[in-house]
Amino acid sequence: MPDGRQIGYYALGEGKPVLYFHGTASSRLEALLLRELAFTAKLQIIAIDRPGYGLSTYAPRRDLRDFACDVDSLIKHLEIERAAVLGWSGGGVFALAYVALFPERVTTAVVVGAPALPFDVSTAHNNPLARYAMKVPYAGMLALKRMRTEVLKANENIAAFLGSKEWKGMLKGCSKEDMKFFSDRGWLSLLYRSMAEAFRQGDQGVKAVLQEHQLFTKTWDIPLSRIPPGKVFVWQGAEDKTCRVENAFRITKDIPGVTVPKL
Repeated sequence: MPDGRQIGYYALGEGKPVLYFHGTASSRLEALLLRELAFTAKLQIIAIDRPGYGLSTYAPRRDLRDFACDVDSLIKHLEIERAAVLGWSGGGVFALAYVALFPERVTTAVVVGAPALPFDVSTAHNNPLARYAMKVPYAGMLALKRMRTEVLKANENIAAFLGSKEWKGMLKGCSKEDMKFFSDRGWLSLLYRSMAEAFRQGDQGVKAVLQEHQLFTKTWDIPLSRIPPGKVFVWQGAEDKTCRVENAFRITKDIPGVTVPKL
């Protein structure tokens, strides 16, 4: 980056460029879940670590504009003039911010399971204590360090983790469709590998997760009305218990010419 920071990214496949915005508490390695799509659809998926995750130098999450500018610097470095955008979960927030700030760089944008801002974090997995944890940094760091321990344990031995109490507790917050995904040990291993990579930098990674959640509890600091009509497609699972379906409808109210596909 121009200020000397490092930004890590992973390019998968060959073809039309797609900028991939990974979920919160994940990393560029999430693109490995899209390997088949990349080669079948002839896409080059470029997944980018946000600051503090994976290979990207930690920097405080002050607002949504910072990472959008990082992404723009990266695609200039890669000599990409225009690209499609794909954002999943927490990454969908940063994807929308990028499209709003640099619409001329984006051909088409798809966001999947993204929270609408301000997001009530207590609705994720019905955890009423989450709202308190996000307001008290010390409590939030403790909770997320515990999560990091579980993620690293799962990544080290996925078979053992599948028999643990932690895993059984997590399943209670999953839909039937989620369960189909989690029943495939290969997919699950890739998911936890990507999440473990998010914590490569130790407490810096934990701090990055906390600050992202704190950003999500605030209103948009970039008007989504700046996004040209027809540029964005919003997809949302009706049974999603982490980011509930009403988030998709709230997002569409702020962006011209966007509709949610029938569920």
